[in-house]
Amino acid sequence: MSSQKRSHYKADSKMELDTNRKAWILQPSGLNFVWGGDSRYWVIPNEPGVPAELKMVSWLEVTGSFERTEPGKTYKIGFKISFKPDATGWDRAPLVMSAKIGWKGKTVWKKIKSVNQNKRGSEPVNIPDETDGRFEISVSPTADNQDTKLQFGLYEVWTGRWKTGLLIHEAFVQEV
Repeated sequence: MSSQKRSHYKADSKMELDTNRKAWILQPSGLNFVWGGDSRYWVIPNEPGVPAELKMVSWLEVTGSFERTEPGKTYKIGFKISFKPDATGWDRAPLVMSAKIGWKGKTVWKKIKSVNQNKRGSEPVNIPDETDGRFEISVSPTADNQDTKLQFGLYEVWTGRWKTGLLIHEAFVQEV
């Protein structure tokens, strides 16, 4: 449930299975947005199929979680994004994804280079794309009775530059 009285947007943790893609989909309302509770920075829709719109932030942090992992399985993670024509601040911005299994799991990081290739396109694209390679994480086969919740995120927190115009359509988790 979101809270408009706070500066951050907390996900409703709702997700749906897309049987055609064989992937679990998290709409923007199912993601956590730092500064997402303040409409000066983000516009988070309640309607499915409408992207979250970044108005402006210097600290980009969008996170999600997936609780349906199984021991011994591997999962591919990604986001579907696009940019408004007037998007700014993305040149040389090191967009990064991370993931880990459980609160104590080892965090895996991946730099997303394709964001600069796609920043002027208005059509949604999946990141990471084929030029970045897939972003996957595996659950230990001995993970029974352990925290196997997949936690993942999309970040740009290093440059301190203001960024605008990013549209986040969804995040997805797919068993490989």
